[in-house]
Amino acid sequence: MSEPAPLRLAKPGISVDRVVAAVLARIASGELNPGEQLRQEDLAEELGFSRVPVREALHALAEQRVLVHQKHRGFFVAKRNAHEVAQFARMLELIEDDVLASIRWPTAEEVTRLHTLNDRLLEVADDYEVAETAALNREFHFAIFGLSPHCIMVEELERLWRLAHPYILADMITPDSRRARAAEHRAVIERLEREDRPGVVESMARHRRRSRLPADAAAAQLR
Repeated sequence: MSEPAPLRLAKPGISVDRVVAAVLARIASGELNPGEQLRQEDLAEELGFSRVPVREALHALAEQRVLVHQKHRGFFVAKRNAHEVAQFARMLELIEDDVLASIRWPTAEEVTRLHTLNDRLLEVADDYEVAETAALNREFHFAIFGLSPHCIMVEELERLWRLAHPYILADMITPDSRRARAAEHRAVIERLEREDRPGVVESMARHRRRSRLPADAAAAQLR
């Protein structure tokens, strides 16, 4: 379902939240890249808000380290050095493993949804559309993470994914890499269907290891 047109709402917090969501969506889709500047005036006009909630939203994202605020220059999508990207990978590994170890087994309908998401990801492998690919990949993973009762850990994964997503997308540049990701997703689904908990954790770990950016590649991304 498409996002409804922005409205000028009486409650300022809702406007700020919607601006935050819009900026995060643009970063996740690759529309905004590391190091790219966000201009308050342009965002306010595009989203249909005044500059006040836009400014508050950008400051909030800077506090979360999604953006960087440079005095007299403005807001920029945060760049990450290779060491920081490696820290993201390690934190994701630790939290994801604990979350996966705690999940309940999906229902038949939930398994069907996972297959549907992954089939669509494979369908668009040769016709790359960044926003759809990013959304499908994220929805697949969080459909699984959402089976865990550890809601605080899942919320932390959401925060880490926001920070790391430009680098997650960097592994999905070629059709072969997108097909490989879909094949790895199928392996995870098969383990879920078998109710093979160690297999789910190991399949996802192999998936992470293949898709993790090497330090030199991450550094090249940031130059």
